[in-house]
Amino acid sequence: MRIIPLTEIKGGFWVVGGLFLFAVLVLLSCTKEKIIIYKQVTDQVTLVSPPNTGLVFTSFPELIWEHAADAIGYKIQVATDISFTQLTINSELADTSFTYSGDASNNLYYWRVRAKNSDGVWGDWSEALIWSFRVNDASDYIGLVAVVQTPGIAQDVFVQQDIAYVADGVADVTMIGVADPANPAFIANIDTRDDDFAKAIWKKPDDDFIYVADMDFKLQVIDAGIPVDSFPYYYQTGLEQNLEEISGLVHTSDSIYLFGVNSNFGHRELNFFEFVYDPLPRPGDTFVVNSFNFPADAFGVYNDTMTVTVEYRDIDTLGGIDSTYYETQRGNFVYCADGTAGLWWFNVSYTHTFDQVDTFLVVDPRLLGWQDTPSISLSVHASNGFAYIADDRGGLQIFDLPDTIPAFDSDEPFAADPIWAADVNTSGRSKDVHVAGNRCYLADGSGGLKVVDITDPYGPVFLAAYTTPYAYGVWADENYIYLTDRDNGLMIFESR
Repeated sequence: MRIIPLTEIKGGFWVVGGLFLFAVLVLLSCTKEKIIIYKQVTDQVTLVSPPNTGLVFTSFPELIWEHAADAIGYKIQVATDISFTQLTINSELADTSFTYSGDASNNLYYWRVRAKNSDGVWGDWSEALIWSFRVNDASDYIGLVAVVQTPGIAQDVFVQQDIAYVADGVADVTMIGVADPANPAFIANIDTRDDDFAKAIWKKPDDDFIYVADMDFKLQVIDAGIPVDSFPYYYQTGLEQNLEEISGLVHTSDSIYLFGVNSNFGHRELNFFEFVYDPLPRPGDTFVVNSFNFPADAFGVYNDTMTVTVEYRDIDTLGGIDSTYYETQRGNFVYCADGTAGLWWFNVSYTHTFDQVDTFLVVDPRLLGWQDTPSISLSVHASNGFAYIADDRGGLQIFDLPDTIPAFDSDEPFAADPIWAADVNTSGRSKDVHVAGNRCYLADGSGGLKVVDITDPYGPVFLAAYTTPYAYGVWADENYIYLTDRDNGLMIFESR
């Protein structure tokens, strides 16, 4: 038996200990490197587009995310439920984007992405709060069929008897034939002055004259008969500038009333203009029949008929007898979008009164009521007992109009204020609104054209959108939609 000297034990100990320490350091170094790599891929992938809860207006959406450090691949999942049990996409790829190769039907989708490193280690899924997007393929509901560039900056459009009359800003009025909307024909541009700015147009069905709301040159009356002659301008008239919009009402075969609103500070009014034909339209003896002062700049006006129940109430002050009765009538009403003051509506009907023969209320209109809106009321369209407001950043606002109104000379008239029914966030800045059938169309600024199903006005359903540079005005019928756009002029869509 050999006795090992202490010095050899110490030396061997240090050799073995050194080797052990070296191994530990190497292991720690490798472990540390592994931890660093793993930490890089566990950083959650940042999703980029489409934005969370955003709308995608194509059947082939592209999903984009940021590159993760040290990632060599990604896994993307798309599902129709937030728990990702109903997967429509479950794919691995090396790129930082994914585009649907097949149609993505109109639906709400949830999506997430995670990264993989060179060692095959997967990181965490992106976003603790799952991102979602909604596919809304406009082609299911509308289709662009034509674009006509106009000389000015197209503001609004009024279509009648196969002609689209465009309020074309500094270029005044542009006429476009739309007998075949897919092949529109440029007819003429009528530019009356250098310093005017056309905002809106109204036309009586059975003559050649158009009435133009002009920002700088008041109310214009223009002969738009075809062929358009070299001097089609008739005259301008009116009391106030900053005329934003007009709407007309045929009174008799040879007279009309125009309702105009303006945004001129100090003259924020609803004005009633009378025109008679003999044979050309001229201001009547009571040209400005009446006016109503608003608390805010007014931007939109619309008139329509509606069947209502009229309450007649007459109290015999001597006998104290309250004689109240009701009568169903088809009345005429004017609706105004009064900017920050919301929706206002007026009775301008023929109505029975207690003390005099039938009177046309346009000579003494009755304010029925009003209702504020969240943003700035810019346009209004009434249909089937509801008023639809283009409310700028407030999107589409819908109001139920009361079906019982006070008689013209009721002793104690009551307020018949519109009742809020529903709204739709359009994501843009809603400038103009038009209702055709059970659909509501909006010119939504940078959001372009928006389409809403209003079969149930209390439960409107967003249907479709078509993005344009900047949409100002819209007019529609059952088959086609006409949109005025800042850059594109007049855009014509098929309603499907």
